[in-house]
Order: sequence, then structure tokens, then C-alpha cells
Amino acid sequence: MAYDRLILREREGDPIRVAIIGAGHMGGGTVHQMSRMKGIEASIIAELDVDKALAVFEINGFPSDRVLVTNNPDDAEDAVLKGKPVVTEDGELAAQISAVDAVVEATGLPEIGARVAYASIMGGKHTVMLNVEADVVIGPILAKLANNAGVVYSIAAGDQPGAICELHDWAVSLGFEVVTAGRGTWSRPGCHYLTPESFIDLEKEMGGSAKMYCSFHDGTKPNIEMAVTANVLGLTPDVRGMHEPFAYVHDLHTIFSMKEDGGILSQKGVVELANQYTPEGEQIIKGTVGQGVFLVVTSDHPIIQRNMMHLFRSVEAKGPNYALYRPYHLTCVETPMSVIQACLYGESTGTPREKLVTEVVAVTKKDLKAGEILDGGGGYTVHGVIERADVAREENLLPLGFAYDIPLVRDVPKDTPIAYGDVKVDTSGFLYKLRQLQDAS
Repeated sequence: MAYDRLILREREGDPIRVAIIGAGHMGGGTVHQMSRMKGIEASIIAELDVDKALAVFEINGFPSDRVLVTNNPDDAEDAVLKGKPVVTEDGELAAQISAVDAVVEATGLPEIGARVAYASIMGGKHTVMLNVEADVVIGPILAKLANNAGVVYSIAAGDQPGAICELHDWAVSLGFEVVTAGRGTWSRPGCHYLTPESFIDLEKEMGGSAKMYCSFHDGTKPNIEMAVTANVLGLTPDVRGMHEPFAYVHDLHTIFSMKEDGGILSQKGVVELANQYTPEGEQIIKGTVGQGVFLVVTSDHPIIQRNMMHLFRSVEAKGPNYALYRPYHLTCVETPMSVIQACLYGESTGTPREKLVTEVVAVTKKDLKAGEILDGGGGYTVHGVIERADVAREENLLPLGFAYDIPLVRDVPKDTPIAYGDVKVDTSGFLYKLRQLQDAS
């Protein structure tokens, strides 16, 4: 068992040493959880706001006078080996520290995520990607590089894609066919036009950034997370942006089924969202998926169908489809489990396939004029929408990951997917170069 192995490493004075990139809600939360674990420790926090990183260590028993602040890899190496926490402004420094076993990328910034993940993999570190914004653009090439380097590249346990992948692995290992894989969401009518100022109070309460919280509520984050899920599991959206109907848990198996089975789908093997909001704008929390994840599965075996009907009789599921529901995902609380899987077993929570199955494209929140600067997911200009990768290529649509700090070269109306020809892409960026390499492979 993992716990036994961690206890042994604790006793031997050889903990799994981890570098966390970003000290926001997710990165900081991962450090907090590791502080209560045996056999694993957050050795390095990389964060431009040094005081923010120091505060994370301080709340876990390491005041600033017991933490080394440095951008020097030799000094950092020495401190890590002595069990002294390190704070650095250099996100790529951990890749140079031989004592570090794994890196958790938690910045949420595509360009930074690309640089950090690449450096970590090339430095021989297992890499856990909380940065789904980068993974959804260049996950396949990072996974290929990691495989070639003999290290694990993984999405994170606790994030909804990770939780879905764990449930999916259980189901397909047992021989079930997956009709739908999904998560809960809370997208009220008009949510796609939300902007960061609506989330300033949440930023003050929870840490993190208002822009990141906006990305959850304007639909961007749910679309990214389901695209990440699809790229690991080989699933697709049934339609652009998914159907995202209002659904109670007890209705999942009927709503997210084929049309001939009384559902809304035109194909099996899709990703979806179950909304808390009705079309009229009423939010209903009790009985809906909420923060949970789900699968709708089926089997063509008559005895398995009989067994499932018997076992699901309390929810009036009469087949041919059945919903498997996990009512929670614990984000950064569970992230250390991906590190443990990688370091102890050489396994991932989920790894993207060789080619992108889906893309998240940038769609305008308002009428935009030539010369305006796009500000990425959760900002004022665009939100992200899932689309099949082949369709995105055919229509030359701009991946959301490139819609950061670049200008429009022509006017684009509200609610319009942005094409490559509408913008001046920064071709000097590392994210872009990795994407070019991925597309060519």
C-alpha cells in the first residue's frame, strides 16, 4: 500500500521531495496537504511573489528565517538535502535540483506551464500538471517527451479530469462501455460574459485570482477540464461547447444517453456537463451533481444488465444505461496522490494521448475591435469553448492558450470563435514552439 511505502521512506529519512510551481490556491493548497503527510515533503515553492510563498511555508511551521530564498541552484540543492525549505522566483530552478523527485505545475498560465513542464521533464522529474490551461494545448508533446525521458507526465488527482479518469479506469477495466463522462457545473444564463471584477471578494476570501475564479464561472474552466479529460480518454463533445443541460443525479443515466434511449446524445463516448442552473436561471443545488463527477455506462451482456438493474433498483434505473456518480473532487487536497503514483509506481492519474482529440477555442465575450489585446481565459475579452480537434483545424480556430496578450488584426463580433487570421500570434513564445513540434509529429 502507498501509505506503508510512505511510512518507510519517512523512517529512512528519504521523503519524496516535491517542487510546487505557484503559491496560489492550488499550489499553496498542495503544500498545506503535504505538510500533514508522511514520506513526502514540499521542498521548493517557486513564486514571483516571494512573500506569498513564505507565508505558505510559515503557516506550516517554517518561519521565514528557516526558509532559504534563492535563485541559485547549488544553494537550493544544499538546502533541500538538509531538509530546509526553499523559495525561488525561478520556476525552472527545480529541474536542476537532483534531490527533487517531482514537480507540480500550478500557475494556470499556459506559457509558464509550457516552460516549466518542459524543463522539469528534461531535468528527469516526474511532472504533475495542475495547469490544465497548458495541458489542453500541448499535453501530447509533453507526454511524449516524458515517456522518452523515462519519467511520468500526469494530470492531477483531485482535479475533476483526474477524478473522472480514475472512475473511467475502474469502469472500462470491468468491461463496461462508457456512454458519457462528465462533471457538474454552474453556468447560469449569460455567464459567458462575466468578467473578473465580479470575483474580487472571492479572491480576497480564498486567495488565488479573480481572473481564475471568473474562468470557472464563465464556462472556460469546465470546457478546458472536459477537453483535458477527452484528450486522455479519447472521448469527444457531441456538439461544440457540449449540451450542458440541467440535470439531477437520478436523471443522469437517461439524459446523457443516446436519443433512441430517451437521451440527448447523437453518439456514445462523449464528454458532458451537468448544470445546476435551469434554462430559466434558477439554481438548484440539492440533488444535482454539484462539485461531483459522473460516468454513464452500459453493457450488452444480458446477465450484467440484469445484475445492474437489480443493484440500481433504488434509483429506478431500468437500463440500458447506469450512472456512476462521485459527489466530490478535492482539488489540491488530492494532488499529492498523483505525485505518489508517479514516484512510487511509475504510473499517472491520466496522460494525454498521442494526438489531441479536442481543442478549446477562444470565443469573444463582446464586440472586439482591431488592435484590442486578448487577455485569455477568465478575462474581459474571450471565454473558452470545447470543440473536436479536427473541426478546429478545418476552421483554423485559435486555441485559447494562445489568446493571451496578443492583438486582434481585425474586428470580431461578440460570440464569435476567433480564427488564427484574426490575430497576431506570438510565434516567439515557447508554448507556440512546442505546439508546432506537436502538430508536426
